[in-house]
Amino acid sequence: MRARRDPLIKYVITYIILASSALLLLLWRPMGVYVITILMIPMVALVTALLASTILKYRNEVLSDVLRGLVAPSLFVYLMIGGLTPVLISSHRVYSLVISYLMNFLAFTVIGALTNWYSRRGTIERSSMEPLMKYLSYFFIFLGLGYLFGTAYSPLFYPFMAISIVYLAIAPASMVKDRNNSLGNIIGNSRSLAMAAFGIGLLYSILSIPKPPAWNTYILIAFVFVASMAIMYAGYRLYTGGLSALEGIEEELYEAHKREIRVVTSPEYALFEEAVKEFITNGQKDKLIAYLVHELTNDGLDYEDIINRLNRLINYSSVATCRRRVNRRVLELEVRDRIDLVNELMSELLSNKNT
Repeated sequence: MRARRDPLIKYVITYIILASSALLLLLWRPMGVYVITILMIPMVALVTALLASTILKYRNEVLSDVLRGLVAPSLFVYLMIGGLTPVLISSHRVYSLVISYLMNFLAFTVIGALTNWYSRRGTIERSSMEPLMKYLSYFFIFLGLGYLFGTAYSPLFYPFMAISIVYLAIAPASMVKDRNNSLGNIIGNSRSLAMAAFGIGLLYSILSIPKPPAWNTYILIAFVFVASMAIMYAGYRLYTGGLSALEGIEEELYEAHKREIRVVTSPEYALFEEAVKEFITNGQKDKLIAYLVHELTNDGLDYEDIINRLNRLINYSSVATCRRRVNRRVLELEVRDRIDLVNELMSELLSNKNT
């Protein structure tokens, strides 16, 4: 208990020192007020965040680490730059917009860099939060870049703002992507979405530029054409990304359950093993049907007998080809069903050879 009280006493002493310093600085006007705005207020926020981190350390270690490692320094930087901005503007009112944009660029870029650094620390307890932090860092960095380019011409702010909004929307979704295959596909194509958002923002920027009204029609037509191509490309990427994700999961599940397959590895049956693997992994049954038809024909079975024995395999339909959402659990059940079907066919084939 005493060990927990000692840090709290240090924070109380720190608050007293900060409050005393602020009172003394108030006597030194106007410079003292500037120092309070630029340094003292950010320091109070920093100490408060560290205090909250210390209090939560024994209750929620992950949240405590986020407060100490990310929130505290980010809050300090934001408030310090936010306090410095009006001081600079008051001295250079002619350049107020430029100063505001540049200071916002500095603040968001530094916070983005801090967030990116924090996401790369690789602490095991925070592994599930790493994607969230990564996309949040992209949000801050692109928002900062928007302010930087907006300094040169204010409409140039919008393309980068659009990208930052995309990453802000993706950030919370990244924490549940493993439980939702559709979200995983979208997040995997985040760059395509960001480029599409950039294009929309760029169109808005171009439309904001003073020009003859007739030009807007041609610009809009060109944008619709480019946007249509981009949407088709993004849809194609999402589709192929979804197929790749399904194939990867099925391959992983095959490796996990291949010992359950009652097929003896032998060079003599290499083609059969390949057909079995292709069926269990991807649900493609053509090679397996062709091989089994060949074997059953050699065993003297007629057409009707072969159809009856292979009826389940012939009528089999993979869940991955159905127009519905699938996840890892559904695919695992599907792989198990394929293995059971192969084992059943193997038993019938062996029993037929024995008779």
